[in-house]
Amino acid sequence: MTQEEEKETASKNLVLVDATTSGVQVLTLNRPAKRNALSQDLIDELLRQLTVALRDQSVSSVVITGSGGFFSAGADIKEISQLDAEGARRVRYLEDLCDGVRKFRKPLIVAIEGKALGGGFELALMADFIVATPSTEFGLPEVNIGLIPGAGGTQRLTNTLGKYRAMRIILLNEPLSGTEASDLGLVALLTQPGEALQGALDLAAKLASKSPSAIMLAKEAICRADELGQDEHFERSLYYAAFGSKDKREGVAAFSEKRSPVWNGSG
Repeated sequence: MTQEEEKETASKNLVLVDATTSGVQVLTLNRPAKRNALSQDLIDELLRQLTVALRDQSVSSVVITGSGGFFSAGADIKEISQLDAEGARRVRYLEDLCDGVRKFRKPLIVAIEGKALGGGFELALMADFIVATPSTEFGLPEVNIGLIPGAGGTQRLTNTLGKYRAMRIILLNEPLSGTEASDLGLVALLTQPGEALQGALDLAAKLASKSPSAIMLAKEAICRADELGQDEHFERSLYYAAFGSKDKREGVAAFSEKRSPVWNGSG
């Protein structure tokens, strides 16, 4: 096997693809040792698989879940540590994930066991349905490392839960349990622990019984209404600006060194 083939195989292993069953394609984020952190390689493979599923007439919907009892810890800290403001803007960090998921016109369901944090929570917020358990934990802890959510989190969460709850979750890093998220209307289906994937499959089966064209048109109309209240480009510009701050450098260093950060409050 050549080096390129080895790299391609390793990339594919970052997202496990189950055989399509009853029109449902299951994609599993597969970096359990890194709590399924969203490395660029994983994002590239996830978007590739979504493109394949969109073109496949036998696929009516896609379910995304995580391996190892964890959905995703968010963006890869190692990659974040290597980017400054200029670098983040140059590579348009996370923009491909936002745009790629937006282009997926079929129903997208996330099945969450364990935690969905940072970019993992933002990925869930991009989906059309969230299936979780009472013990699921949602959180946007980016301020702890001197950053802000950068994949639509400030926009989608505020649209869904309102300004004041979003302030508590993002500025104070207050997590949401699956039960709380369900009570607030964020979770479409709450299942028993260990049953989130089956719940998502059951939901997908209901969708498969409907008109595919009507489902796609209805999704497009709903997403259009939702996006009218969002400004992801503004959020992302602030996100990239934060990459150039001293607090970001200190926050990432403190996280890596497993210590409390010492903020100086300067840019």
